[in-house]
Amino acid sequence: MRKSVKIFSAAVFMFTSVALISCGKNKCEVCEYYKDGVDTEIGEYCGDDLKNIEKNGYTDSAGVKHDVHCGGH
Repeated sequence: MRKSVKIFSAAVFMFTSVALISCGKNKCEVCEYYKDGVDTEIGEYCGDDLKNIEKNGYTDSAGVKHDVHCGGH
């Protein structure tokens, strides 16, 4: 009986870990940058796109690169 409890506990742990990791990867947030004291929203980004826009910034149509802030950051 104890062996089945250990196996069940390990399975629950693995399922929970995978669920938490996959939820974080598909996270979406609305992003914006600040220019002349005004917040300019650039839309919603998810997963790897969210990480990239926060890391690399946003280049507007005039070729100016801006630091981006998404969600509660």
